[in-house]
Amino acid sequence: MTTNQEIARVSPSGMVMPGETTTKLAGSVYEPVYVWTREDVSNAVNNGVDLVGDELGGERDADLLNMVVNAVLTLLDNPHYTLDEVITECYDEDPEEVRSWWTGWS
Repeated sequence: MTTNQEIARVSPSGMVMPGETTTKLAGSVYEPVYVWTREDVSNAVNNGVDLVGDELGGERDADLLNMVVNAVLTLLDNPHYTLDEVITECYDEDPEEVRSWWTGWS
């Protein structure tokens, strides 16, 4: 899948929604196949984090939720990365320093 790929095709059943295309199974039978861009994933994850953070979060939670966003988006490109590799790529601090942000919280 390429980034920023736009999918919108007309199928026998009508217009396909953004992020969706169809695969012909047999004859006139089609099955929806969903294709999301990196931007779609980023928007969904960030909007979900904002929704949860606005309702439930504090400073500690916001930091952790932001780390989850960074991990999700980094793992799209590097699915075998460890947390330390995600931290190294996304933060200016060492992994040990970033992990210390959650030490001593109760």
